Amino acid sequence: MCCVTKRKIADCVKELVHGKEIHKITIQDIMNKTNMSRQSFYYHFQDIYDVLEWIILNDVIAEADCEENDLVGWILELIHAMQNDWVFYKKAVRQIPWPTILSHVKGSVEENVGKLFCIYDSEYCIRHPEEFQRGIQFFSASLCYYLMDLVYQNRKLSDDEIMQELHFLISLWKGFQYMGEHRETDKHGILSA
Repeated sequence: MCCVTKRKIADCVKELVHGKEIHKITIQDIMNKTNMSRQSFYYHFQDIYDVLEWIILNDVIAEADCEENDLVGWILELIHAMQNDWVFYKKAVRQIPWPTILSHVKGSVEENVGKLFCIYDSEYCIRHPEEFQRGIQFFSASLCYYLMDLVYQNRKLSDDEIMQELHFLISLWKGFQYMGEHRETDKHGILSA
């Protein structure tokens, strides 16, 4: 029942976003359209941004299965999930500050990216856990900003074109990993590659 109510509210918000600016949607608009009480809304969500986070986590991130994918395959699934309602995501990235979006989705993206990179190179993950975590944080933030820019610029690329662009992000990871493996400290204790 809980997920059914959340889904009903989320679908209502998605529908409202198609016709209104996000900052102009009120809780009363949602309640009128869903025939629910304000208490129902606040039982499930804190505010409209909480609903938007739930939508992104459930309609994009949860839809992309990182368990059975490589990194590029997973990212393509994220993009395909966003393309299912491109108008909604386009409005979201144009109307909500990007750092706000990042703060809401970063944890889930980092978790999935971490799983995929651990599969890719489990030895590095074990040998250099702190560096690995910093690399995951950097890569995840870069990926989120790449996805937001893709939507913001309304760039409808083929899968091949997206894969070409992602090779740059992946090469950053490989360079980061190489630096971690080949670093040395100078006489002042400063790390260098």
